[in-house]
Amino acid sequence: MKLKEIGLQLCTCTWIEIMTAVGVVLYLLLAMNNYILAGLAAGLFAPLIAFHFVITLISKRSGLVKIEGMKRTNESYGE
Repeated sequence: MKLKEIGLQLCTCTWIEIMTAVGVVLYLLLAMNNYILAGLAAGLFAPLIAFHFVITLISKRSGLVKIEGMKRTNESYGE
């Protein structure tokens, strides 16, 4: 992978969420020594991250998910 591709990959929503989750959990573990809150935070971030991975996998398959914008014409506004 080229450096630009790696940078773009790390800037996606999923990777930002993963890095945030890891940071929060590590902070709760290392700085606060609170294992219960760290486990709770990991449990709360897990479904969100899993959702993004599932959506990414589905959108990479051809033809399963296709989002198209509506075409606007003057007829729809009564002009």
